[in-house]
Amino acid sequence: MGRPALRRKVLFVEDESALRRTYKRFFAGRYDVAFAASGSEARSQMDQFSPEVLVLDLRLPDTDGITLLQEIRQSRPALPVIVTTSYVSMEPLINVLDLGHSGYLVKPFDLEDLAARIDALG
Repeated sequence: MGRPALRRKVLFVEDESALRRTYKRFFAGRYDVAFAASGSEARSQMDQFSPEVLVLDLRLPDTDGITLLQEIRQSRPALPVIVTTSYVSMEPLINVLDLGHSGYLVKPFDLEDLAARIDALG
């Protein structure tokens, strides 16, 4: 018997507590998960948890996701990032497109779709 494969470490940055709980229920059996409800928590988790994939909501209480993504890109340029947003307008996403993210989903989205995108990375 081989050693079990290491589970991918995924950090979910999401300010909606109900959605964080949903992510935890859905993904905890599939990935090694951590959560942040704000930009400051995300910065802390980036150092402590060292994720392999970041799922980032663009709307956060203490910063916007684009600013946070720009900061993360400076220290972790190769980190795959999936942006989630409830913005119907594409304008904020256009600002993100050149930041090397790995896709985006507009809320509400199917959790299996998000899982497929995470699985497809690397």
